[in-house]
Amino acid sequence: MPLGNAGIGPGLGSSDPANQLQRMVRSGSSFSGNEAHVVFLNEKGANFKDVSSITGLDYNDDGRALCMSDWDQDGDLDVWISNRNGPQIRYFRNDIPNLNKSIIFSLVGKTCNRDAIGAQAVLRSKGGLSQMRTITAGSGFLSQSTKALHFGMDSNDKDMELTIHWPGSKIQKVSNVRPGHYVIEQGSEPKALKINGSFKTNPTPKTEPVDRTLLAQVLPIKSIFSLKNNDLKNPILLSMTRNDCEQCDYQKKSWGENPPKGLTIKILNSEELSKNNPEILELFQLTYDHFYEVINRPISTPVSFLVSTKGNLRAIYRGVIDQNTLLEDLLLIEEGNLDLRNLSLPFEGIWASKSNPTARPLNFVEDLLDAGKLSVAESYIASEKNTLIQDEVFPMLLERLSALKKERRP
Repeated sequence: MPLGNAGIGPGLGSSDPANQLQRMVRSGSSFSGNEAHVVFLNEKGANFKDVSSITGLDYNDDGRALCMSDWDQDGDLDVWISNRNGPQIRYFRNDIPNLNKSIIFSLVGKTCNRDAIGAQAVLRSKGGLSQMRTITAGSGFLSQSTKALHFGMDSNDKDMELTIHWPGSKIQKVSNVRPGHYVIEQGSEPKALKINGSFKTNPTPKTEPVDRTLLAQVLPIKSIFSLKNNDLKNPILLSMTRNDCEQCDYQKKSWGENPPKGLTIKILNSEELSKNNPEILELFQLTYDHFYEVINRPISTPVSFLVSTKGNLRAIYRGVIDQNTLLEDLLLIEEGNLDLRNLSLPFEGIWASKSNPTARPLNFVEDLLDAGKLSVAESYIASEKNTLIQDEVFPMLLERLSALKKERRP
């Protein structure tokens, strides 16, 4: 029978190591022990120096892959790091002043592969110093740095010579190379590319964009928050706030001055709930965690759940909600023929399947059982049985619930 969303069998006795490991990861634990990233400076082959702190790359992320490219096209290499935990992608723009210059070559194969994978380029200065770069397909774990070859130059280097060893072909030499970005097609002369100037940042906007997730797979939560039919005559917005929160105060003030039409707003306060009704606070956290694949991590308030008149969770908002966005969503969630997948994403795409994937409330029940909320899980099963019974593992879920109830008996 299933033992939590890990979906792996039990260990010795009543232990469930797979589920315990999954819960640790979702709670923010790290396989690498939250060790900071490190950067070492090569001191001309004599030694390596730890320069992590001064580079700004020493985050305590659970890093997995690193790649480099001149993303802002200012002549130096910028850094991208992917992490197992969030944020899954970090972009570090290289803003070190360019005391020296650089040469960048983008090679295009003709008789070899077009990406020139395997090509070697050697850049020689008049002083005799040589630098070599090789184009590779993949430059690290699950990562690919730019295929453009980047060479740093000394301020005194001028009119350098480039030798290109094309895969399976003759050697090509290019003389009198000067700083800049060039495209070299196999056997042809370099063509210069214009490089942008220093990357200029825009001033911080006064209002941040709405952090809104419109759910493609809706989740019934009517029984979780004890919402009655009278409560759902209009869509309802459950908004979690706290006392010491400027955004919460601003949001409540704006709703007081200009309440959204056709919507019932229910304000929840985390401090008050922790004293008077901690289970509602726990269930709000658990519902939030279910969609963001985390467990018991602090929620930055305000966080709001938009619930349709059918009692389904349709959208999650983090931060202050834009009034226009909220009014648009109120119209969308009550539409019958709605392409939920396209609306839930910030970009267009081509879908492999023709139909929307259905929500699987059974996974949410598993989360309730993992959190020890057996009575809530029973109420949820009774409320959503017509949907749950269609899941082929529903009988196994009932077996697990029965086993957990037996364990609790004195």
